[in-house]
Amino acid sequence: MLKGRRGIRGGLKPHLEDPYLTRKSYKEPTLCPRCGLVYRYRRWQRMPDFDPKEAVGRHKCPACRKEEDRYVMGIVHISGGFFEQRRQEMVNMLRNEEKKILNHNPLDRIMGILDEDNGVRVETTSENLAVHLGRTLYHAYGGDVEYRFSDEQKLARVFWHREKKEER
Repeated sequence: MLKGRRGIRGGLKPHLEDPYLTRKSYKEPTLCPRCGLVYRYRRWQRMPDFDPKEAVGRHKCPACRKEEDRYVMGIVHISGGFFEQRRQEMVNMLRNEEKKILNHNPLDRIMGILDEDNGVRVETTSENLAVHLGRTLYHAYGGDVEYRFSDEQKLARVFWHREKKEER
């Protein structure tokens, strides 16, 4: 076992790092002009009562930069006959999950929900959100779920499939 400090701040480094999350500190408070997040206390956060005139700087947050660059870090593939029957219900559930997650981490977002030949592809700004959406689909509707992680880049692919309504 490796000796040394362990934990979030000083120990083991993650296998792959997010290129949009730098250790750079912005002057506080910095406002994201695109989505309104505020960089304060060394993190990006929602501050509904924040006055934009108080911002000492304006800089796009990592999630907005990912959306503009179309830098997808999580992909959820949803397919099957069950999905086709409940398409709108399931898409609404995914959007509601995104809203819940935004309260905890406003940088985890759904970038897009795109139609595919046999279902839908949900693109996210983080691996964690893609995995969370896959787990949510599995717990709500059953079916088969598979998680794949890339060794070369920070990317998670989640495949959820369910054919018949009776499965569960």
